[in-house]
Formats: sequence, C-alpha cells, structure tokens
Amino acid sequence: MSGKYALIIANTDYGDPALAQLTAPGKDAEDFARVLRDKEIAAFDEVNVLLNNSEPQVREAIDEFFDQKKRDDLLILYFSGHGVRDEAGSLYLALKNTTRARLRATALKSDFIREAMDQSYSKRIVLILDCCNSGAFAQGTKAIIGGSVGTASAFGGTGFGRIVLTASDSTQFAWEGDKVIGETQNSLFTHFLVKGLEGEADHDYDGRITVDELFDYAYEQIVTRTPNQTPSKHSDKQQGEIVLRQSAHIGNTRPISLPNELIEAMEDVRTFVREGVVGQLEKLTKGKNLGLAHAAREALEKMAEDDSRRVAQLAAQALETARQAEEERLARTKIEMGQKADAESKAKEQAKHLAAQKAEDERIARAKIEAEQKAEEERIVRAKIEAEQKANKEAQRLITQKTAAEALERAKIEVEQKIFKEQEPSVQVSDKIDYQDKATAMSGFQVWMKAITKPSQQTFSEIMASPVAAAGKVYWGIFIASAISYLIILLILYLADTIKNSSSSLSIGWTISFSLFYGIVMVFAFSIGAALTQWMAKLLGGVGTFSELAYASAAIFIPLTLVSTLSWIIILALIYTFASSPISSIVAVFCFFLVLGIGLYWFFLQVIAVKVVNQFSWGKAIGSMLTSFLPIIIFCCVPAIILWFNSGNISQSLGL
Repeated sequence: MSGKYALIIANTDYGDPALAQLTAPGKDAEDFARVLRDKEIAAFDEVNVLLNNSEPQVREAIDEFFDQKKRDDLLILYFSGHGVRDEAGSLYLALKNTTRARLRATALKSDFIREAMDQSYSKRIVLILDCCNSGAFAQGTKAIIGGSVGTASAFGGTGFGRIVLTASDSTQFAWEGDKVIGETQNSLFTHFLVKGLEGEADHDYDGRITVDELFDYAYEQIVTRTPNQTPSKHSDKQQGEIVLRQSAHIGNTRPISLPNELIEAMEDVRTFVREGVVGQLEKLTKGKNLGLAHAAREALEKMAEDDSRRVAQLAAQALETARQAEEERLARTKIEMGQKADAESKAKEQAKHLAAQKAEDERIARAKIEAEQKAEEERIVRAKIEAEQKANKEAQRLITQKTAAEALERAKIEVEQKIFKEQEPSVQVSDKIDYQDKATAMSGFQVWMKAITKPSQQTFSEIMASPVAAAGKVYWGIFIASAISYLIILLILYLADTIKNSSSSLSIGWTISFSLFYGIVMVFAFSIGAALTQWMAKLLGGVGTFSELAYASAAIFIPLTLVSTLSWIIILALIYTFASSPISSIVAVFCFFLVLGIGLYWFFLQVIAVKVVNQFSWGKAIGSMLTSFLPIIIFCCVPAIILWFNSGNISQSLGL
C-alpha cells in the first residue's frame, strides 16, 4: 500500500549577520503543512516540520526521510529560506548555523539532496523550493542579478518521476564582500500553493488536483501580481500524473456555473419543462465533474421549493437519490481509506516487527562476535601464559640439569683426587717438597717429568693433589734450573773461544755472575707471568689460586728449561759442524723449528695446567694464557737475541 509523506523545512533565523540582514522568506510553511495534513484536502499520512534547525539536524532528517520508502510512495520535500550560490557556482540551502565563509561545512549543498533522491526507491518525488536566491561574488567582480541559479542541473539526477518546483530560478541578490547587491522580497509562491490545494487549482472541477495543476495555478497568480518573480518547474522522466488532492465529497469542491440552457429551463413557466430539468440535474449530481455536481445539487435544493408540487416532489426525490449515492460513495471511500489505514498500520507494525527482529538479530550477532572475540582473546592469553610457564619450566630444568652436571663434575674430581691420594701414599703431608733436600727433590723431579712426558688433565690433577702444591716451594727450583741452563750455554761459548784463540773475551767470573743474574730475572718473570694468568682466569670465573697455578706451572718450567738447554747445545753443535756445508740453510730451518716446537709444546702444557687449576673450558684456559707469554718470550728470545748480536764472536769462537 502506497503512502504520502512530506518533510517541511523552513528557516527565518540566521546567525550570520550577512544573512540576517536579508528579508526573511514568507512564513507560510506551517500553512502548507496544514493543508497537507488535512484529511479533507491532501490527506497526507505523515507531515514533519523543521523550523530554524541547524545543518546537521536537517541533513539527518532528509537522509531519514528518503530512506526505506516504497516505489509508489508520494514524497514531498519542501524548503523555505535562502538559496546561496558560491563563487564556483554550487548551490547551497542556508540554515540557522550557516555562515557565508564556511558554506561547505555549515550549509546544505544541493548535491546531498540530489543523491538522497537518487538513492530513494520512490518514483514519485516532488521537491519544492521557496527560496530567495543569491550569488556569492569575490570583491571587485561584477555581480550579475537575474542570472539563472541552475536549479535544473543542481537537482537533476538519475531517478524517475521527479518534479522540482521553485519560486524563482534567478539570482535576486548577491554579495560583493559584505555589501548586498539587489533586493529580497517576500515570496508569494507558498501562499498560492496553499490556496491552490484548498481548491482554487482544480480548474476542471473533477475534485483532483495534480502537481501540474497546482503549479500552473501558482504561476498564473504570481506573474500577474509581480514581474520580479517567475516560478519554474523541472521534471525528470515523469510517468503519469502526481495527484496531490483527491476529493470524494461534493461539498468540498467549488461549484461552477450550470449551462445557460439548464438555467433557462429551471426558470421556464411550463411545469413539464421544469420536470425535465430535474432529471438532467440528477444526472449531473452523479457525474465525475464534482463542480457541476455541486452546482446541480444546489439547483435541485432550490427547485425542491418550486410552486409546482410535482416539480418540488421530483426535485426532493432527486436530492435524496443524490444524497444516497454520495453517502454510498463516501462510505466506499471511507472503507477504502480504512482498509488503506489498516494496511498501512499492518505494514508499519510489520516493518516495526522486522526492524525489531533485525535489531535483535544484529544484537545477537554482535554478542556472538563479542563472545568469540573474548573467547579468542582469553585463548591467546591462556596460550601465552602456558607458553611462559613452559618456558620457565624448561629454563628451570636446564638450570637444574646444569647444576647436577656441575655437582657431578665436582664429585668426579673429588673422587679422582681421593683415588690419587690412595694410590700415591708416598706423597703425604710429611713428605713436603724441599729443594734443599736431595731425596725429596728427586721425588718431585719424577712427578714433574711425568707432566711433560704424559701431559693430561689426570697428570696435572695428580700434581695439584700434592699437599706441598705452593708457590714458595718452586722458586728455588726455577732459579737453579735457569741459572744452570744459562751457565752451561755460556761455558760452551767460553771453551770454544779459548780453544780457538788460546784466550777468551768471556771470563769465568763474568759467566757465573751473569748466569746467577739470569736465574733471578727468570724467577721474577715466572712470578709475574703466573700472577697475570691467574688474574685473567679469575676475571673469567676461575676457581684456582696463584699458589696452585705457580706450582703446576713450575712442573712444566723446570724440566722444559733443561730440555731447552739440551736443544741449544744441539743447535750450537750443528752450527759448528755445518757452518760451511751446502746444507747450512737446511740446518738453520731445523734449528728454527726445533725452538718453535719447544715453545708451542710449552704453551700447550701451560693451557692444560690453567684448565685443571681453574676447572675451565679450553677456550677460557687459552684466553687466560694470553698474559703468560712473558717468561716464555724471555727464556726463548733473549738467548736468540744475544746470539744474534754476538753471531760474529760465536762464529769466531767456534772457528767458523
């Protein structure tokens, strides 16, 4: 069932001083709403009035007005106020909060209304604009009064069945800055629209007033009264007539004059002529021309008082028949209207029910989505907590495993030390190593020789298990081994020089003194090297002490010092034997690698000692050894340097 709906928008109050100085449009909007609501006139189902509202309120109301309408619904959007055209030519409807400097933000652009009409399902839309139109011009430009505002292009769209009625399509005033050019006048457009709907626009007296008839009536009345206002009408793909008023009651129509021949027959002195007129008038009361029907009924009422009883009786019967026919017509109309109202009520109830159902479905859907989102968030939180707990458990397990491994390693070392003590009963507290005691020194010498002949962690663990593993016990051994080693080398050089030259530049006293001095230097170098190595080990987390490391290092230093002395004797012998030989270069390379090999082996043994003393990994042990090269460099390189600078004397001493 189709419906008839209207939205009436009027604005007479403006906050912008530039708009407030203009003549306000006529206040006939409420009268227009009244005739649309009147059940005896337009009988619209719903008429809403917005008076002096802001742009956001009007925008929302228009959007809601065109939404969810059916194809056959009749929609009237009426606006009474000022139409403002900006410098780009766009048309805006000015509202209460409109400012000329912010038209896009505070005024209603024609594009919005056009798009709302395009998107509406209704194919019967009437847009009525009772505007005093203006143009906005930049300062210094020429304001053209009377030019077209462009209503047709502003509101023309892609829809069907659209009619646009305007009070005027021309620019009536304009601004140059804040100065108004032209004048505004109160519009007569709405006034004659109201008069026309009240019945004046029914030119053919058929009780129906269409949009075309209403506009034609208003246009004719306005142009005859003022030359400054010319209404306009634009239609887009209109299909059929749009009826604004459909009157079924004869009394609601304006009577028109009867034909002259009927009037003359009514006044004829002959009774039979007047009787014949009664029949013709009765037919007119049942015709479609309600104006003639109204006039015929008034004529029958007059003839019911005729002097002729027969004529009066026939007129009264005709009036009764016409009355009954009108009552039946009105009853049918009432039934139809009731049925229409019931159908519309049912439709509204159904729409309301559907809307409520839709809202409930949307609420349930939202609740479901929210529940799913909440469940997903809780699942993610639980998964995160479980992952963190699992990671903590794994970390705790690794810590426990590492602690157990370390405890097992310590227990293993303790067991090895215990076994060593049980297997070496000769190494007791009472058997402390004293290098001044020959028997004890020999026992210690056997242990240290094992360190260089069978190097392993087990060997150094056995050495460290000795109760005399202290730094103070090894300094005399280092001093004696270094001094003797150097003394032997210098004596060989002294004897060679004496045999060759019967005398030598080296004296026995000087040789012995320098050997003793060299022994003292090596004790200091050894102590410094061991201290620096253990200091680095402590920084890396070592658990040993300086005394333990010095004792273990001495087990390497003392025997390797003697081995180094032997290697230098071999080197000197080779130099003496092959000095003039073609293979002297090969002998030199052999000597070089011999010294290098002893040095690398010394370094390897020292790394094992650091590793055992501090319970280290290989990497940390090697890192700690970076500071322990000092004694090795001094012992290996100083003699080489001396030999280098005295190579001439040595060669001469050896007879080369």
